[in-house]
Amino acid sequence: MQEPRERTGQARDAGLTGRRTWIQYPRPNPDASLRLVCLPYSGGRASVFKGLAAELSGDVEVCAVEFPGHGRRLAEAPMTSLGPLVGQLTDVIAEWVRPPFVLLGYSVGALIGFETAHEFARRGRTGPEALFVAAARAPHLRSPRPPLHELSRAELIEGLHRLAGRHNELLDNEELVDVMLPMLRADLGLDETYHHQPGSPLGCPIAAFGGKEDRTVPQPALEAWREHTTGGFSATTLPGGHFFLDSSQRLFAEAVTAGLKRLDDGRKEGS
Repeated sequence: MQEPRERTGQARDAGLTGRRTWIQYPRPNPDASLRLVCLPYSGGRASVFKGLAAELSGDVEVCAVEFPGHGRRLAEAPMTSLGPLVGQLTDVIAEWVRPPFVLLGYSVGALIGFETAHEFARRGRTGPEALFVAAARAPHLRSPRPPLHELSRAELIEGLHRLAGRHNELLDNEELVDVMLPMLRADLGLDETYHHQPGSPLGCPIAAFGGKEDRTVPQPALEAWREHTTGGFSATTLPGGHFFLDSSQRLFAEAVTAGLKRLDDGRKEGS
């Protein structure tokens, strides 16, 4: 990616460090025609999108976000307030992600992506060409399940086992659980304490993706994202549960590719 020309010396080095902290590039391509900024699910790290990046066209550069307290930033404290997280993320994307770009958020990442798209609009900045949301209820529909993020360790693990499905083996590793619990509490708290503030819908299109066996995000909750855009909307269901990113990776990549093609076709028709 080409760096802004005004950045020199120590200022440039500091900026590069910030970008490399927040964004990872599974398949770097400075000449890509579009960038897909990917926001992971609760407890997820940037590397969860490595497989998706391998399945997409080389003309799409995946910019996988590493949140504080996750993955390579494990030594940092995870962020527990959505507003500051969205503010910092918007700063990073505005400075280091060359347009055009699309936001893709998975589970709680979809909520973060939604608020980030709105933050770009509030700032009057060039925002995403589209918002892709996966495995997530529309923001005005909160989960009916009891909150998990303030439960005791044992109760939280039990609740995560119920949600995680085939990912339960991760929760059987005591050492891994101890490492992951702080970030999981923080991420779950971002979602569970969120209160949607009604306002103007986004002007960019929204594409929603869900798992056919995902009991946490039923089809009506996926379709309800339609209410949050004045642009185009599509909803696609794929085989699998909440983590179809893994179980139906190729099909998900094909669905994302189809969504990007619709976006490109619409752009050409409008030009």
